[in-house]
Amino acid sequence: MKFFLSALLVFCAANVLRAQPTNATHSAGQLAAQIDAHISEPRFDAALWGVKVVSLDSGETIFESHPDRLMSPASNSKMYPAALALDHFGPDYHIVTPILATARPDADGTIHGDLVIAGRGDPSWNAKHAGTNFWDLFSPFVASLKKSGIHHITGDLIGDTTFFHSTPNGSGWTVDDLEDSDGAEISALTLADNFTSIRVTPAQTGEPCRAEVVDPFTGLQIDNQTTTGTNKAPRQIVGRRFRGEKVVHLFGELPAGGAPEFVEMPVLRPAEWFVTALKSALQENGITVDGTARVVAWPSPSPVATETIAEITSPPLSEMLANFLKPSQNLETDLIFEHTGETLRPPDTRSWVTSEDCALMALHNFLATNSLPAGDVHFDEGSGLSRNNLTTANASVALLQFMAKHPAAQTWDTALPIAGVDGTLRRRMKNTPAAGNVHGKTGTLRWVNALSGYVTNAAGEKLVFSLMLNRYDSPPDRVRTAELDDIAVMLARSDFRSDGSLVKTYAPYGTLMVTQFVSAPFPHPDRAAGHKYHNDLYSAAEHYSNSDVALFIPKNFRATDKIDFVVHFHGWRHTVASTLPEYKLIEQLSDSGKNAILIVPQGPYNAPDSFDGKLCDTNGFARFMAEAMDKLRAAGVAAADAQVGRVIISGHSGGYGALMAIADHGGMSDNIREIWIFDALYAGTENFVAWQKNENGRLLDIYTDHGGTKEDSESMMAGYQTNGVSFVSLEDTNSAVADLQKEKIVFIHTDLAHDETVYRRKEFEEFLKTSCLQNK
Repeated sequence: MKFFLSALLVFCAANVLRAQPTNATHSAGQLAAQIDAHISEPRFDAALWGVKVVSLDSGETIFESHPDRLMSPASNSKMYPAALALDHFGPDYHIVTPILATARPDADGTIHGDLVIAGRGDPSWNAKHAGTNFWDLFSPFVASLKKSGIHHITGDLIGDTTFFHSTPNGSGWTVDDLEDSDGAEISALTLADNFTSIRVTPAQTGEPCRAEVVDPFTGLQIDNQTTTGTNKAPRQIVGRRFRGEKVVHLFGELPAGGAPEFVEMPVLRPAEWFVTALKSALQENGITVDGTARVVAWPSPSPVATETIAEITSPPLSEMLANFLKPSQNLETDLIFEHTGETLRPPDTRSWVTSEDCALMALHNFLATNSLPAGDVHFDEGSGLSRNNLTTANASVALLQFMAKHPAAQTWDTALPIAGVDGTLRRRMKNTPAAGNVHGKTGTLRWVNALSGYVTNAAGEKLVFSLMLNRYDSPPDRVRTAELDDIAVMLARSDFRSDGSLVKTYAPYGTLMVTQFVSAPFPHPDRAAGHKYHNDLYSAAEHYSNSDVALFIPKNFRATDKIDFVVHFHGWRHTVASTLPEYKLIEQLSDSGKNAILIVPQGPYNAPDSFDGKLCDTNGFARFMAEAMDKLRAAGVAAADAQVGRVIISGHSGGYGALMAIADHGGMSDNIREIWIFDALYAGTENFVAWQKNENGRLLDIYTDHGGTKEDSESMMAGYQTNGVSFVSLEDTNSAVADLQKEKIVFIHTDLAHDETVYRRKEFEEFLKTSCLQNK
């Protein structure tokens, strides 16, 4: 009972600490003070911090603490090889693995000689990525040889790994690393990340557990010293493999009748594993190899094989980067790093200079050439497993700033783990403004925690940050990663712009008013207790209490007795302050030359929710527009007797909830002339069809292949076709202004990503130019 109560107290204390809200900061100074107070807590007295936060928009440094201190970055190191490869090769680059022969095949498909697989470091032969089984990994080789008509090799099957001038492990790795799957051997020919699993299954009580290696041909042997306990016995299995041995010693106990336990173990000489398994796969598919399966490795010379039989092509680099950055996979990082190093090996480099050394030289040149602080980066290898790797927060922030403006910036950003969503951040910062917002690289070693990346704050300003914490022994009621996560949440929650207020930012385009409406979507009784999504509660106080509404009056706006409006509803996990700059709504309205006022109400504040509160109520939109007119009259923009004129309602993504409710029962049917749906047709098709028919309004729907709206869009078109209703279906890349102007119902298919449909090709501006609105 004492143990239970102690554990309960620790659990409660930890959760109270994690649940305490971090107050939003409204200036850069307030945020800096908040971060400084956090890292100055007494529990960090013996630890080392290196922190830097910079506005990606203005370039202003928001906060820094020892940004020039050399710190161990752990897997934050992986950002550097990824950036180097992406910069040099581009996102569409493929690693090509040649299949060679020492003799030309004869007419019968026989090679009278050896078949050589010339490894180049392709990390993709991996069932974890392919979602398939072990033997399917060899399908590309089998298919390529069959296509070439090969069915018999009289010589050997040779795995040539001499492309890498490298040792089996990265520089600076410890002996302990070599026993773990994180320290799997580096080879130009790899298979399944060069580690396997040992399945340990309980037997009868008192008997040894059953143990077997999951994959064939690994060469691993098992020394089974495990025991099956009673059904209440603890679960603990430990695997040890001593340096150079192929024997895996298993210790521990499993409860009888329980589930199996899996122990991950690196495979020694993985290229041998690859060619041995490949030979078996070939023979199973009717391709006979008379000789042995063997490996030639550096520093031996490459086998002489002049006949090219086929080539195996990897996935694009964009996919390979995500495959190692998101899960923080060490081997795959080192493979790409050494492949880059060998590709960039200077012609006069001595043969004993390793691929790793060439990669490090290339990294230094990349940093120096692009005016990044190369002198701050001292690496032994690329994955961050070496405790000798050192860098600074200055260097990591500079790298992130550079890559944010790189031609491959989208690939770079997509490859990073996303808080609360995927990769090493999938369980972190959930149910906070950082969830789905922070894109960053983690780093963890025994005395190291790091997190560097990007976050958009509540005012829509994108921040870049690097947080490194070394030599920290966390107290029992704290999780080490939470110390960094708390700072990331502070950044996400901050509500300021370092380059001035939104009002000042948009002054060149006209007048922006951000004010509170009584008729704004929130607060609303249906969200008084918050909203639960995927078991995460989004509280009313945090996400459903903001009643901000932005009204933008463009420069040279002509006030008449009828005021025209465009009302736009944002999607999930957004705010008014983030929506305006991200989708460039004001810039697009100004460039369109239309004489209308833009309104953007605050929906669910940084929450995954499509409910727009009072604007989903009956006549809720009518009340909202009446209040908007009152605000404009009070500001002297509209005359006392001015009325609402033409209205266009527009919504992106989760904004469909407001659109379909307003179309059905919003109370302004006579005024609403157009509805624009930006990859947001998730529901409510009958509402839109009825509105268009009753009001003869203009309906524009732009949809993507992967945004979840394609099915409903195609279903809606099919319905129109069945009922003989005229509509036009266009491709975004060749849609003509004339088509948009003359048609009442337009469906536009686009190859853009979901979040690009409002602004990437100036779609919002194009819709405005072809709308019913008057020019200035």
